[in-house]
Amino acid sequence: MKNIIKNNIPEILIGLYPFSLLLGTLISESINIILILFFAFNIFIKKNDTKIFLDKIIYILFFIWLYLLINLLNSTDIGLSFSRCVYFIRFPILILAISYFLNNSKELKIIFSLWVITLIIIIFDLYFQNLFGFNTVGYVSPMPGRLPGFLKDELKIAHLLIGFFIPSLAYLISNKISLISNKKNLFFLIIILIIYLLIILLINERANAIRAIFIITFFLMMNNFIKTSYIFLSMLIFIVTISLTISFNSNIKQRFFTEITNMNTHAKNLPQYILLSNYGPHYLSGYEVFKKYPIFGSGLKTFRVECKNINIKKYYTQRNLDTITNIYHNKCTTHPHQTYIELLSETGFVGFFSFFSFFIYFLFRGFKVYLKNQNPILLGCCLFIISEFIPLLPSGSFFTSFSATIFWINVSVAYSLIKKYE
Repeated sequence: MKNIIKNNIPEILIGLYPFSLLLGTLISESINIILILFFAFNIFIKKNDTKIFLDKIIYILFFIWLYLLINLLNSTDIGLSFSRCVYFIRFPILILAISYFLNNSKELKIIFSLWVITLIIIIFDLYFQNLFGFNTVGYVSPMPGRLPGFLKDELKIAHLLIGFFIPSLAYLISNKISLISNKKNLFFLIIILIIYLLIILLINERANAIRAIFIITFFLMMNNFIKTSYIFLSMLIFIVTISLTISFNSNIKQRFFTEITNMNTHAKNLPQYILLSNYGPHYLSGYEVFKKYPIFGSGLKTFRVECKNINIKKYYTQRNLDTITNIYHNKCTTHPHQTYIELLSETGFVGFFSFFSFFIYFLFRGFKVYLKNQNPILLGCCLFIISEFIPLLPSGSFFTSFSATIFWINVSVAYSLIKKYE
């Protein structure tokens, strides 16, 4: 046991990521630092594979970091922006580190076994909380009808599940590809997906539920390990499961149907529907900040300051303001709750263009490799990345440690597979 731990420290650290996020970002950031130090030791002290830096993906990421440093000088509050701009460098290096360890490891099962065990515990705990009103360590949800699980009063556990579930499932599939066409094994696969889908719905995070459904749908449709007839049967089962869950669970029905229809009784079209939603004022505030600083943005983490000086009343009729009292008061928050708007408002058009150039190029290479090699882990990670950029869906801040760690781990795993199979 001691030899396993000693010889596989990087794999164990990567495997502990989902557990570390439950404990707090201090733990996950500590893992980032330790992995980067291990990587630096292997590359610069042992002088292993220094060519790992020679890739356009890494060049673009370092360019983005340099842009953020320049953007820091234009920030409306350098003190707020400083740590996010400077410390962004950890993600390009982390991608290199995780890719290096994955492609040089003979014990990948350690990583995915730890992910699977953690996910099983989280999902069991969430079902327990749904049944009894408190989770296995006694945490009660701060909002009735929502499930935070081990995160106590932070309603973002679904994001963690989405980020680690499909890559973990894909790893299991990649080791049992020849068995997927077997009806018995396919049955167990469908059961696993139903258990996952149900808990995602019961967590009651609308946007993340949509992302999970998107990922599962395209994950099943884009692989060649399951017969077409089985895919359609699986999709039918999932549609029935989702429909019945929403229909017979009052909390989910309230969140997914009643709440949406009631909050927008005055909306006549999609733009009005969005403006009159709970997130509409955030989007408008972000858009106004972008209009004020269109080229370079106001600086990372400064939306919370800039939104205080923004006027969005002009977008609403007096009837809207009188009827929906929280519209104007909700204009200000820590971030715009939408990735596109956050990038535009805080990094400007230059930053937005830089980030999306990277993601388009990255996904182009990812799917090009997938079409040749049909690796389900690569497909799962790429679909997760795309799901983070579904237009109009609200989201957490793109730059906070919790969300960013989950996102860049998926980028790192995908990058390791791109480099392995290209």
